[in-house]
Amino acid sequence: MHMSLDGFVEGPAKDMSWMQPDDDEQWKELFAMLNNVDLFLLGRGMWKEYRNYWTKAVAEPGFSNNEVRYAKLAAKTPHIIFSKSLQKTGWPNASIAGGNLYKTVRKLKQQPGKDIQIVGGAKFAAALIDSGLIDEYRMSIDPVILAKGKSIFSKLLNRHGLKMIALKKLHNGVVISRYIQLDTRDTMKVSPKKRRGNGS
Repeated sequence: MHMSLDGFVEGPAKDMSWMQPDDDEQWKELFAMLNNVDLFLLGRGMWKEYRNYWTKAVAEPGFSNNEVRYAKLAAKTPHIIFSKSLQKTGWPNASIAGGNLYKTVRKLKQQPGKDIQIVGGAKFAAALIDSGLIDEYRMSIDPVILAKGKSIFSKLLNRHGLKMIALKKLHNGVVISRYIQLDTRDTMKVSPKKRRGNGS
């Protein structure tokens, strides 16, 4: 997931101009990761825009070679959209899950297959983070501070222990960091540790 240094995935008024332009090196990293993925998960909030953009990338001119390649990959990869109100997906390879998020994703993880990729959006990603079901985080951090916008972290309720397993700087300044999940705790039940030497 792309984000700014201060954790925003979208600027004010849905501004995305801060993201680095289409770049072969970033796409190469993404496709390498997607080689091990056979299922995409999305929330209803971003589904329509996602579907419309990538169906156009296959059928219409004006898209980069990398975008067309991703669009073709997306067209043959199963998608599950989590929504209690969506009736139709409008895409043959997509289905709808309207049940309990935790139970559904946990069941999906128990099935045979490759990795599962969380595409977004921000609210859906935040709910999955708080569920404690994410095994690995892959963050593409753009060299910009937005100060305002949409964050996937601002509404989290739990504390999540992570361990960094990889860090790579791209030539355009984007840093790709990967973490595995160690544990998830209810923040309200975590006792703060006292500082050493402060007399308290």
